[in-house]
This record gives sequence, structure tokens and C-alpha cells, in this order.
Amino acid sequence: MTEPAMTEPVMPGAALSIQPAQAEQEWEVLAWLWQCFRHDLALAVGALPYADGRYQAQDLPRAPGEDHVAYLAWRAHPKTGEQAPLGFAVVEGLTGQRRGLAALWVAPVVRREGLGQQIALDVLGRHHGPWSIAFQHDNPAAGRFWRGVADLAFGSGGWGEQKRPVPQRPDVPPDHWLESR
Repeated sequence: MTEPAMTEPVMPGAALSIQPAQAEQEWEVLAWLWQCFRHDLALAVGALPYADGRYQAQDLPRAPGEDHVAYLAWRAHPKTGEQAPLGFAVVEGLTGQRRGLAALWVAPVVRREGLGQQIALDVLGRHHGPWSIAFQHDNPAAGRFWRGVADLAFGSGGWGEQKRPVPQRPDVPPDHWLESR
């Protein structure tokens, strides 16, 4: 696997490196973490694993593309010192008028360290233009998180929120969409 670039010394709990997934092995790591992401969403979206034991991955790109990019967040593993993935973000709409954050996930054990916010702000800052960020109605923690990120990234009053029906799912509450102005 390609060693992620670090800007500070590597030690447990230290520097976080957020890099685009480029090598095939990095996309394999992303695919594994995607399963954790979908597992976390399972209660909010009523999902079960498929016959092969995995959650759906049709929305996960398989390689870098013109219209999307994925980022992996790395930090030294506290037991081995080797770089370990702590989270990821997937951005879509790079060739369109509006960017979208298709997914963001952080390992549960480090969620209270502010890494999710750090990853989100880093990724939002890398791609200029208007943004859309969606989250499920039944996930109030996500709502608090994303509204706080939107205030920091776009400024208070620099974004709006609306509810939109989930396509092909009239049985579930609408999703919330935050959009920068």
C-alpha cells in the first residue's frame, strides 16, 4: 500500500493525514470501511446485509474518476505505529455545478476526538463551489454534526436546510439536505 504523506511525526494519537485514495489497495481499504459505514446506517435506513454477508456497495466508486474522489484519513495505530485508516469521505459532483458529500465515516473509537469535523472541513475546503450534504431524518446526531460543520465551513447564514423525499421510499421520513449558498 502507498504510504500516506505525513506533515508531522507519526505517533499514536498524533497527526492525521487525509489523502485521496489512488492506489488499488487504498480502494480496497475504502471498500472494507464502506461496510462499516453501511452497518452504521443500517438502523436509520432499515438495511440488512445481502446473501454474501455484505451491505450494499453500489454507491461506492471503485476507482478515482472525473466526477468523484474518495479520501482516506490515516493516523498511526496506537499498538503498531503503522498507518491505519480512521475514516473516509466520498465526494461526488466534481464536474457539475454542485459538489456533494456522498459519504463520511469515522471509526467509532475516535469519534469524540473531533476527527469527523476535521475530515469534513478538510474535504469541503479542497473543492470550491456550492455544496450539498444529506443526512437521514432519524439520525439526530448527524443533524447536529452537519449543522455545526456547515456553520464552520460556510458561515452562519451561509447555508440552508430543506427536507426532500427519499427516492423510491415513500415509507420513510424525508432526508435533510444542507446546501451552501
